[in-house]
Amino acid sequence: MEQELRREAVERAHRDHADDVYRVAYAILGDADAAADATQETFARAFGRWHQYDQARPLIGWLHGIASHAALDALRRRRVMRLTHVVLVRDMETRGADAYGGGDPAAASVDREVVEAELARLRPQARAALVLRHLYGYDYAHIAELLGTSPGNVGALLSRSHALLRERLADLRPARSPADRAEAAP
Repeated sequence: MEQELRREAVERAHRDHADDVYRVAYAILGDADAAADATQETFARAFGRWHQYDQARPLIGWLHGIASHAALDALRRRRVMRLTHVVLVRDMETRGADAYGGGDPAAASVDREVVEAELARLRPQARAALVLRHLYGYDYAHIAELLGTSPGNVGALLSRSHALLRERLADLRPARSPADRAEAAP
């Protein structure tokens, strides 16, 4: 009976909040398939941990915390896969194979892709803090609770991440000529 009530509660939570959980996962992972997997993982974890849910608190915040952790776990797995890929590519290069398939790895991209790429370079916990703060508006205390850290650490993560993103994005902007600067001056 308890198992059936839990299943119904999680199904209702999925119906009501799956899209929002997906958006959190996608914002952290930047990959639709990985975000869908993390969303499913979130609700599987919610089912297993339903007894830990405090009904005095909003369900969506609890689900966002689980989704953040599921996405961070996926990023860790992705990092291991990437390291494995690097080792394989180096092995191919030492054997003389064309590791890049002749494609141009420096193809131009739109601003959004550049920002997403720069976000992807951040540490997973920093990326999660940025997503939870700027896309979902959580305060430092709530983010700290969701990520299992302190509000002070959240503030430091956000501050360092903002500075790093500003620096990286400034480095990517084309240098303006003196004529461009004169034109832009008031």
